[in-house]
Amino acid sequence: MNAPIQIGDTAQRFERFHRDNPDVYETLVRLVQVWVDQFGLRRLGVRMLWEKARWELIVATNTPDYKLNDHYTPYYVRLMIHFHPEWDDLFETRRSPADTWVAVRTGLI
Repeated sequence: MNAPIQIGDTAQRFERFHRDNPDVYETLVRLVQVWVDQFGLRRLGVRMLWEKARWELIVATNTPDYKLNDHYTPYYVRLMIHFHPEWDDLFETRRSPADTWVAVRTGLI
């Protein structure tokens, strides 16, 4: 019998953050769509996307201390690719615990 797949602490913190801050994912998706509309499926750096989202969310909330944990970027990228598979070639990804997380949470394994 196989042991259950464990989800790490970062994934658990990401899930809480994602649940409590849906505006982050919505902002990222909106920014990617703007990129795709203007440049097509030309590669997009996730760091650039993340910093642009950080800036927009800080300004929108008028909260200069608004925090986005950089460790969450692999989870957001996998989530966006899962729901927008046409964006798969936009991002260069490396193996990450986020791969297992998205597979478990989306029912792929």
